[in-house]
Amino acid sequence: MVSFDVDKTLFRKPALTTVARALGIGEKWDALDEMERKKRITIGQCLLSQYKLLIGMSLQDILREVGKVEMMRNIRETVDKLLGFGVQVILTTDNPDFLCQYLVERFGFNGYVSSKVAAKSGVITDDIEPLPDKRLGIRKYCAWMSVPLSKVVHVGELLNDVPVFRVVGYSIALNTSIDKVRKTANHQMETDNLLDVYQHIHSAMAASPLSVN
Repeated sequence: MVSFDVDKTLFRKPALTTVARALGIGEKWDALDEMERKKRITIGQCLLSQYKLLIGMSLQDILREVGKVEMMRNIRETVDKLLGFGVQVILTTDNPDFLCQYLVERFGFNGYVSSKVAAKSGVITDDIEPLPDKRLGIRKYCAWMSVPLSKVVHVGELLNDVPVFRVVGYSIALNTSIDKVRKTANHQMETDNLLDVYQHIHSAMAASPLSVN
């Protein structure tokens, strides 16, 4: 199984942070990020408060703005190649499930591990369950799918990917400037083309006993 982070891994910028500005909630969104950075609130509290800012908004309006955010090249081609190689391809993120569903429909991912932000009749509701620890999420998903963590490759960029890197079989730090992320990952690379990630995974699987499926 190959798992991809979303922000700054598939999207070149944090998707909802970018979209928040277009939706008129950018200052509040950024202020919450700053509070979390200064340890005044936890990651879980930050995510919950940010997603509450979306309550009452049209899901269609949010996703229309999401569609404007720059993305990596050849995402669909990479997913298709991995699927053709017999590998499951999922998303592992603290972003909302509606964003993951958008990516599943657009690029063909098998599934996702994410926060839950419900919508009713196309409008975001207050039914919100953040996922501050992606490691717990992917453990639960792998148990459900009967896939050993040792057979998972995770691709990510941020500090919240480090706990995931530590429990999976192989990890790739993609386009990161964070030293801890670089040091924790098995491999690091810089590219704007996701096919480069596929090529590395393909080569790594051929050269080692690591088997991902």
